[in-house]
Amino acid sequence: MSNTPNNAIPYAAEGTLDPATSLNQALDTIDALLQIEVQGIQDDPPASASDGDRYIVATGSGDWAGKDGQLARYVADPGYWQFFPVKVALNQVDGLLYLNGNSGWQVANRPATLPQITGDTGTDLAGVVGQMLGALDGVFWDSQVT
Repeated sequence: MSNTPNNAIPYAAEGTLDPATSLNQALDTIDALLQIEVQGIQDDPPASASDGDRYIVATGSGDWAGKDGQLARYVADPGYWQFFPVKVALNQVDGLLYLNGNSGWQVANRPATLPQITGDTGTDLAGVVGQMLGALDGVFWDSQVT
């Protein structure tokens, strides 16, 4: 059986009398990879997990050994972890979007500091707004105060 080219979603096997197994496997993969929001980024599995919980594996240990950088998703019945290669995830712990690139997982497009905006809004509102828009180009907003 082969997989889809972008997300490795399993195709249903051809000529199968009961395609439910391969179809359910494909639906399970879609569920794991659609709108990825993870419970955190950590090295080892939590002591207890609920069905569908997702984590980014930092440096894998225990059941996650050798799965560095992958998405781990818990399947409660019968109780095991699935692993997927992913590029983007939203971390519930800090509310930040993370990208998985050549250097591993990094916060997406968040500058260390924002530029200082100068000018007088009473006399040059257009100039101040222009500076603000330029400063915010490509900035990812989150709930943290810096």
